[in-house]
Amino acid sequence: MRELKIDSAIRRLFEKQASLIVMGVLFALSILIRFHLAPVTDWSGDYLYCISPWTEQFRELGPVQGLAADITNYYIPYNLVYVLASLMPTEAWVPFSLISCVFDYVLIYTCYRILILLGGEEKSGRAAYVALMVLFLPPVVMNSALWKQCDAIYAAFALLALYYLLADRYRLAFVFLSIAFVFKLQTILLFPVFIIAYFCGKRYSILHWLFIPFTYLVTGIPAILCGRDPLEVYSIYLKQSDEYHFMFMNTSGLYRLLRSDYDAMNRAGIYLVIAFLAVVFLYVYRRREAMNDRLLFLLAAVTSYACFLLLPAMHERYDYLPIVLIAVYYAYYRREKIYIAAAVVLVTSVMYCAYLFDGYFAGIRMPEEIYALICFVMLYLMIKEFTGELNGIRDGKETTDVHQDQ
Repeated sequence: MRELKIDSAIRRLFEKQASLIVMGVLFALSILIRFHLAPVTDWSGDYLYCISPWTEQFRELGPVQGLAADITNYYIPYNLVYVLASLMPTEAWVPFSLISCVFDYVLIYTCYRILILLGGEEKSGRAAYVALMVLFLPPVVMNSALWKQCDAIYAAFALLALYYLLADRYRLAFVFLSIAFVFKLQTILLFPVFIIAYFCGKRYSILHWLFIPFTYLVTGIPAILCGRDPLEVYSIYLKQSDEYHFMFMNTSGLYRLLRSDYDAMNRAGIYLVIAFLAVVFLYVYRRREAMNDRLLFLLAAVTSYACFLLLPAMHERYDYLPIVLIAVYYAYYRREKIYIAAAVVLVTSVMYCAYLFDGYFAGIRMPEEIYALICFVMLYLMIKEFTGELNGIRDGKETTDVHQDQ
């Protein structure tokens, strides 16, 4: 049968632009998924009992009185998002889903730029596919579209900070780290890698850290000008850090295994994390001549995830940034070990579903401690990966296929 011209043209187009067409389809599907999930509000207790009522309070009080009042438990920049949402003639889920989902795409573009920075322009196609993969990670989809949470916002700014750190553009790195911090306190999970980088090759000034308190002070001014007490404004993060007196909250960390008492053990848990980071710092510092930007990226994933697993009072959403880092690293550099990222993402997805749907995935009902053990096994494998790479480079035996397709 003779082939029609239209069929021939379609096939030629696909032969030339197959990757671009598939990426376009994936991009469109990621939008459709979010468009479908955004109107669903029944499953998010945070939306029903916090986001929606808080937005209504801002509507009743108006922007000025709303900022002056103690309505939310967020710092002032995200309260400005509430002000914006209260001014829109729609239900609260519309602006909150929209803003968070927009930052999903800022997040994946930043992942793409980091991979181009580390791997080179010749790997742009591979970097694009890995970045698109992030859009389909269940915790990323559920967090913004279904849960209406803001983790994509702070994570996008935190990744921009990491990008500029890797690019040796330190002022911008700390500007974005500061912005991430004022949106969410969990940005501190990225602080350890910035500190280690200072001693291991990144020549920024210690004074760059002043961007963070400066930004924190400046972004609190709108609420103060509206009449809110300055002490109340600037103590918001102190109150947040002491808000939940539980060693774990729907997470799969260390205290899921230990079941420790918060009042007795919370300080010991913090000291344990500091001790762990001190050991990591000394280990890396003694091998600092072997450090490179790729290993610094992996170290950011390892230390942030370890802090999440070891710190007390962690929520299930607090590993948002670590799992993105882990997924991107293993999908791009170590596809033969992608099971590490898959296991971490799967456990987090189960924790999300336990909250959103009041239960676990059908067919994966296991003792809760098993999930914690899985996470620690994956952390061990990541640490082993990092130390093996670091020692291999120091000994002149760097893996040669890191930047090659596997």
